[in-house]
Amino acid sequence: MTGKYSFKILYRQIKTQQADFWRTNLYGIAATLLLLPVPMLIPLLIDEILLGHPGKATEIISGVFGSSETWVNIAAILVTVLFLRFGAFFFNNRKTYFATKITQKISYLLRHRILHHLERVSLSEYETLKSGGIASKTVQDVESVSGFAGQVVSTALSAGLMLVGVAAVMLWMNWVLALLVFLLNPLFLAFSRLLGRKTGELLRRQHEAYQVYHELLNETLDLFVQVRASNQERNFFGLLQQKAKKIEETSLDYGYKAAVAHNASALLTSTVVDIFRALGIAAVAYSDLSIGMMIAFLFYLSTLVSPIQQLMGLVIAYRNTAPALERINSLLSLAQEPHYPHERNPFEEVNTVSVSLEHISFAYGNGKAVLHDISLNAKAGQKIALIGPSGSGKTTIAQIMVGFYPSHSGKICYGGVPIEQIGLPVVREHVALMLQHSLFFNDTIRMNLTLSKEIPEEKIYEALRAAQMEAFVRTLDEGLDARIGKNGIRLSGGQRQRLAIARLILSDPKVVIFDEATSALDNATEFRLYETLAPFLEGRTTIIIAHRTTTIRQADYIYLIEAGEVRAEGSYDTLQERGLIREDFDHS
Repeated sequence: MTGKYSFKILYRQIKTQQADFWRTNLYGIAATLLLLPVPMLIPLLIDEILLGHPGKATEIISGVFGSSETWVNIAAILVTVLFLRFGAFFFNNRKTYFATKITQKISYLLRHRILHHLERVSLSEYETLKSGGIASKTVQDVESVSGFAGQVVSTALSAGLMLVGVAAVMLWMNWVLALLVFLLNPLFLAFSRLLGRKTGELLRRQHEAYQVYHELLNETLDLFVQVRASNQERNFFGLLQQKAKKIEETSLDYGYKAAVAHNASALLTSTVVDIFRALGIAAVAYSDLSIGMMIAFLFYLSTLVSPIQQLMGLVIAYRNTAPALERINSLLSLAQEPHYPHERNPFEEVNTVSVSLEHISFAYGNGKAVLHDISLNAKAGQKIALIGPSGSGKTTIAQIMVGFYPSHSGKICYGGVPIEQIGLPVVREHVALMLQHSLFFNDTIRMNLTLSKEIPEEKIYEALRAAQMEAFVRTLDEGLDARIGKNGIRLSGGQRQRLAIARLILSDPKVVIFDEATSALDNATEFRLYETLAPFLEGRTTIIIAHRTTTIRQADYIYLIEAGEVRAEGSYDTLQERGLIREDFDHS
């Protein structure tokens, strides 16, 4: 599912959980109906017992228990009140349980939607993302949205029903006082809209401050070694302290003003109650309203405050949720990589396939073109090399081959089939791209090799042996379960590259692309490694981006890339005779 997430979609997701939705509301209705008569019961005793005006309550109690004793009436009313309150407590708990189920389901569905979208985000978009901002949006903002959904489900109907029920009872008791109460309700609603608008904007600023802080903190921690090596801890952590100060300021602004808004609401409520207490006394003095009914009316007035505040809270929550939806939609609006249909699979039932690029041109975003009319061809099982100076476009070519970036023109084919007919997931399943700087999880050697797939230990050690890493791993106390630190920091550069090669071997690809994959190794180690890898690479189409002649010599055919163009091609001997092979090609 793509497109923006809205309150309309949120409502639809709530409706899809009909069973839990109706359970929530039925339990809420039951709790409301049980609580509705409670404010009237005890005040009845004031009129019927203390003021000596027997009525329906004492008549029913006398008929049931056969006694008109005062303590019997008080005990019967008290037991009834407690029964109603405990019954409402039980139903409210059940309501809360099912409302929480809906809330958590909404959280899951929203996070699933975000993660599903991020899974296919184009690499050019991904490069602009900051992990701290994503974490904030998938945790804080999702909780805000799902919390609002839970609030709607658990309070809207029950609060509305309580409001209607209390209003009906109050009209029955004294319609004049009741109408005065209802005339003041629009003031509550107008006030809640004002509070929601003010606090929503303050909450948005607070979330933005948190997001900036999280982004900078994550980047500083991810690059902590570089920060320390550059002796820049004071600068970076000084910046973090500035962002933390910003959080303090925005949180103080939001926290203080939100508290003032809450207290102002409470003040308005208390003022209204005080006014109606005075009006209640006047009603007793100048009408037939009894003292007991006046007290019951004031109890109902206090009861009326709760559903009104709950409905006001919904208005405020709605205002506060809107900015969270905007931030979530900023993720959902990120462009995704092309979705090509899986129509043909040239990798099926073959050991390897040919690779060809036909008239490929490419530019990053709206920038200057970095590749111009590139055409390459590697026959099935052939080994070709791409050589050239730094910045010539060799790595970009490798990334285009696996669909990291869509080319602006031209065609990429595997086994003669364009990738638009194969599908990118299928291409990446069978084509392995090994980068110069491989990335690793802060986890065990086993996990970084298998990427959580179930692979026999014997097969893992075979791959390590081919990558000349087995001996090192066997010397470790924890072996394959030894942790390698953030991005493999506990390993040397050469060990990280050999570990990446072992991971490549375990993936068993049909086409292999090495992008300066052995640049961290010395010449002798690199030569031995390729000798060891020879049986693995035998029969597989292999594309090598390299600058060392020891590596380039292995290629059956070589392309010289300069300034994003193919400047020359041919065998090693042919290019050497033309003086185009040299040892000092830079890394790219």
